Amino acid sequence: MVGHKVDLSYSYKHLGETTQVLQEIAAGTHPFCEVLAQAKRPVVVLGSSTLQREDGAAIFKAVSTIAQNSRVSSGVEDGWKVLNVLHRVASQVAALDLGYKPGVDAIQKNPPKVLFLLGADAGCITRAHLPKDSFIIYQGHHGDVGAVMADVILPGAAYTEKNGTYVNTEGRAQQTRVAVTAPGMAREDWKILRAISELAGVTLPYDTLDEVRRRLEEVSPNLVRYDDVEEANYFKQANELSKAANQSLLAAPLVPPQLTVKDFYMTDPISRASQTMAKCVKAVTEGAAAVDEPSIC
Repeated sequence: MVGHKVDLSYSYKHLGETTQVLQEIAAGTHPFCEVLAQAKRPVVVLGSSTLQREDGAAIFKAVSTIAQNSRVSSGVEDGWKVLNVLHRVASQVAALDLGYKPGVDAIQKNPPKVLFLLGADAGCITRAHLPKDSFIIYQGHHGDVGAVMADVILPGAAYTEKNGTYVNTEGRAQQTRVAVTAPGMAREDWKILRAISELAGVTLPYDTLDEVRRRLEEVSPNLVRYDDVEEANYFKQANELSKAANQSLLAAPLVPPQLTVKDFYMTDPISRASQTMAKCVKAVTEGAAAVDEPSIC
């Protein structure tokens, strides 16, 4: 591992946290290159936060070179994924497929009068970032962080309560179906947006889920190929892309912005609303005796 030394709950070889280590491995001069040369199924995992550094392109170029060298020395087949990017957010790949440009800097620099939060519960934007007269609309479920700061709440359906399309970290589309009925006035997300568009006088051109998915296919065809095991190995393209990088590695150590996750199993709206998960976390942090279980008698 190259980066800050942390407890990964398993044994590993720590090579350091400097970009010089990456340079040496890419150049084939680091002692660890001998280990890589013996690997039969090499896998290089790059954390997405490193790509957000000022020298992200240079880091990507160095890691791509390492992966390419490992591929050649191991002789693995073309389908084997040597280079992999580990994303921090489950929906990040799908958002990129739809053309989303990450970051909330634009909102902070130019605070809007109206802010629409679509299932946004990460707390990236707070009232402190906005003018006092900003109007916040929240669409989501479980009354989480985004709902607390909203002026209007549009109750949406959780993933178990709607038909949905999700993308895994390899970029492959997966389909879910309704398991339980949404409570109260909650509706599927697309129906809420469709109703808003009609009230705003810019009616969206779809009335059924099939029509929504046809539009989804126009935007990103791979998002509706549910039954196909699509090619998800873009090693050659990534290698060519890295060659265009024209920057140098910085001396700053490779330390991610977040080293630990407090309450790892309560990082989403559903688990945060779970009494069972709250008891489990309390038991771990304060001891099992701290959790009062009701009597079954």
